[in-house]
Amino acid sequence: MDIRISHSVNFGRLLKPSEEADYKKTLEQAREKAGNRGKTILILPSSSLPQKDINNTGVGNLGNKEGLEFFDFAKKYWGVNEIQILPAGQYHSHHGNYPPYSGTSMDLGNHMINIKAHLQESDFKELISSNNIKGKVNFSNVVDISSAQEKALRKLYKTMPDKSEFEKYKSENFARLEAKGLFRALRTIYGTSNYHKWNEIDKNLFSLEPAKRAERIKEIYKLCGEEVDFYMYKQFLADSDLKKAKEELNSKGLKLNADFICGFSYNEVWSHPKAFTPGASIGWGLPTLNFENPEAEKLLREKVDFYTKRFDGLRIDAAWTYVNQPQSEHVFKYYDDKILNIIEDEFKKARGMGYDLKDLMYEFSADPNKFGLYNGHTIKPYVKDRVKIETSDHLSGHWGSNRAFLDRNWSPQSFIIGATNHDSPKIKYNEGQAKVLSKILKIPEKKLMDEKEFIRAKFAEPASACNNMIFFRDALALEDTHSRIPADYEKYYENILKNKEGFNPMDALEKTFKAKGLDKKERKLYKKIVKYRNIFDGKEKQINPVLKWSAGIICGGLILYGLYKYLKNNKPHHSSSI
Repeated sequence: MDIRISHSVNFGRLLKPSEEADYKKTLEQAREKAGNRGKTILILPSSSLPQKDINNTGVGNLGNKEGLEFFDFAKKYWGVNEIQILPAGQYHSHHGNYPPYSGTSMDLGNHMINIKAHLQESDFKELISSNNIKGKVNFSNVVDISSAQEKALRKLYKTMPDKSEFEKYKSENFARLEAKGLFRALRTIYGTSNYHKWNEIDKNLFSLEPAKRAERIKEIYKLCGEEVDFYMYKQFLADSDLKKAKEELNSKGLKLNADFICGFSYNEVWSHPKAFTPGASIGWGLPTLNFENPEAEKLLREKVDFYTKRFDGLRIDAAWTYVNQPQSEHVFKYYDDKILNIIEDEFKKARGMGYDLKDLMYEFSADPNKFGLYNGHTIKPYVKDRVKIETSDHLSGHWGSNRAFLDRNWSPQSFIIGATNHDSPKIKYNEGQAKVLSKILKIPEKKLMDEKEFIRAKFAEPASACNNMIFFRDALALEDTHSRIPADYEKYYENILKNKEGFNPMDALEKTFKAKGLDKKERKLYKKIVKYRNIFDGKEKQINPVLKWSAGIICGGLILYGLYKYLKNNKPHHSSSI
């Protein structure tokens, strides 16, 4: 009897423990063959990291258990080797929202404190109970002056048993922190952070002669000295927790990169009046440094030092503003690479012997009327060898793809490319871009008319770049930058992959291998890529368990029947002797 079980059930899944080592090897070998031999960067706001309901303060944290476990997941499935977080400074409410670039420039926000590590269980539970927003980041519960976390921190500050480490931190960081603490004390006194509304003495405090300034500072300490000290205490906690988180990430083989925001904060303009050009802005309402005065260079070096000592690499936000400094709406001052050299010189000093300038990544993208990478057809010398950050947001036949930049003779090590970054809109089908992707990846253009296939092609194109990046929102098919990564992210990821959403790295590599002809040259490796791509997509063929059980019963019965027939037909013959 010939029995064939032809029915099957398709279901997507993630890796079995027995597959993890082979998957890791396949991913590493495939990326190397594709050309991705450098950085694979995951971009995300640390506040969006997952938290279980029993730990959900409203914002995630780099150093808590859930955050660190998510980075294990990102490394395992996506081959991530660097993490870039969005600005780490103090976020402020703007019409009810908390834009990432509302953050301060040279200190750390409340969201960088791993609060669970510091509070008593009862106080932590009270903080959790006050969070009434699920699925989104809830900054209001953590960073606002009247927030539940701020109240918990004040209680912690007043009851801390051992102040020795805090006092040591204060003495080591006092020069940077005192003016910021004084600014917050005066904000409390006046009820506003708009220092132009303060009295003449206070709004011009750092323009006063030293004796008068010292006298007024003493008065501020008498009026509101606890605010200065409390501010420093929060910085102490955030700095300590950031250091621990970075050490944990480094131990996992992950670098931690900062977003070196281009602006300076109100308190820095207030306390360094000579460093800025009055009335001038680099854009977005941000002040312009006045490099005719040595105070500007001094302040910029302080900022580079702050970031370099806390992070492994820096994304230089709006780097073009250091080259072509806007003085007003239509007036620019051109510095060539003078300011960029200052940044790099201070980076070398702060890093010491172990510096690598490839850890400085420059955002040179700008309105061509304000800054361009080229002089005619020649790339500017100071741009050429610096690591440039690019996306395929404006993909064309001559721009926005790994192939296009290589065709322009860019060194593979001199740029990072991703389908998107934190400034990008969500990926939507674009007919012109579909034509370009069809040509690069050798995929029929008609197939890319399906938006899910188009998005997959957008993910695939940067897979062959030496350095590439991916934004968490797109990797996990989340709604926006303020979405929270689900606490059950593994199950969530499994489900979106089945629906052909999110980032399937093996699909990206399969497309890349076919486009490069590596499916023929590296057949064995390509077969493994397809295997894992199909597992994630739900194309892995599995025997229906019911049919499998039925087949087992039938086969078992047939074996028993066959044995019975054999024994019957071969029954032993007995003879008698007389």
